[in-house]
Amino acid sequence: MAELVREVVASELERIGDERLELVTVTDVSVDGSLEHATVYYSAMQAEAEGRLDEVAEALDELRWRIQQVVNREVRLRKTPQVTFRPDDVLSSALRVEEILRGLDEGS
Repeated sequence: MAELVREVVASELERIGDERLELVTVTDVSVDGSLEHATVYYSAMQAEAEGRLDEVAEALDELRWRIQQVVNREVRLRKTPQVTFRPDDVLSSALRVEEILRGLDEGS
């Protein structure tokens, strides 16, 4: 179920064409056992580097209902999960750790 929601959301984000969502990647989806909630994790490295991460979150919030409708239509089950968006901090954290390690290497 999570993979299906991920594919549907990623495809719809491409189709929407909102410039605030350029280079936003859906990295993971977590669906609870009751199928009531789906948390969509996204990465927006370029927006983060440019300090526009709030714009991305705002755009996703504005478009959530439209994306929810697509999920409801494409996921053909009696019950579809309600979608929420959360930034995926794993990649940025990993890059930060790598940067710190590189700095330690250069300092030796």
